[in-house]
Amino acid sequence: MAEHRQQQICNNVIDYSQVPGDSILPFLIELNLDQSILNPGPGENQRFCYNLTGVGEDLPTFKDLSHLVLGICNTIPENQITNITVTIDGIPQEVTFGEGGNVELRTPQNPDPTTGCAGLKFDFGVNKVEGEMTFCFELTTAYLRGNNAVCLFGGGQTASGLSICGPVCNGGNTCEAVGYQPASVCVPVTVTPFANPGTPITHCCGNPVIVPGIHVCPGTINGSCSFTMTQRICVEVPVTFGANTSVGDTSVLCDDATSNDVCTNCNDELS
Repeated sequence: MAEHRQQQICNNVIDYSQVPGDSILPFLIELNLDQSILNPGPGENQRFCYNLTGVGEDLPTFKDLSHLVLGICNTIPENQITNITVTIDGIPQEVTFGEGGNVELRTPQNPDPTTGCAGLKFDFGVNKVEGEMTFCFELTTAYLRGNNAVCLFGGGQTASGLSICGPVCNGGNTCEAVGYQPASVCVPVTVTPFANPGTPITHCCGNPVIVPGIHVCPGTINGSCSFTMTQRICVEVPVTFGANTSVGDTSVLCDDATSNDVCTNCNDELS
């Protein structure tokens, strides 16, 4: 029951191709529920599997993926992470886990130097147009699930700000207490439209005209033709509201210590 109360609602799919900018890392990332084992049974490891797909176009605006960092609970030690697999475009990759390997555990004290993000770093490149990567890992201790930040890097650019379901800190074996803070949340939203050009297609109109000799061609030398396109758009802007919390210093009021068992029926004494 404690896990059910603490379990967070989180995103199973995120799409960085929808984040506008001068440079876009156009990758869709999805938690693969068929291959994952989120609620392991006795003797099973907890397993997280993700599919990453390039959904961009062959244009300079879109960048190939160099590596990604999947945020996870920052108290998970390396020795609890096992059975890491990576497949790119259907081909299994050799994985080396640890400092200097192609999969590393980056901590808040030693984050990924290019993105500044902490978590599991997967140093594998993926093509921006229809490239595919599946990456999985197992945990020998089961953790609750919640939103974890995902950072992408490629073309000298970092994409961050989106989060996906992954392992979050359980908080250990504690007595639970819940406090509630009502609040009104206001956030300004700025919508910046953009237009990405497609690949131009040249059509030949009629047959070529060939005449002997040198002739002065009509028109402007090294000139260009211009036209303007107008398209009405309507932008749907989903916003997720939540809150981050911080806990102050712990205060303790000690009763007298005793050799008697005063814990077993402590609830009866308070009722």
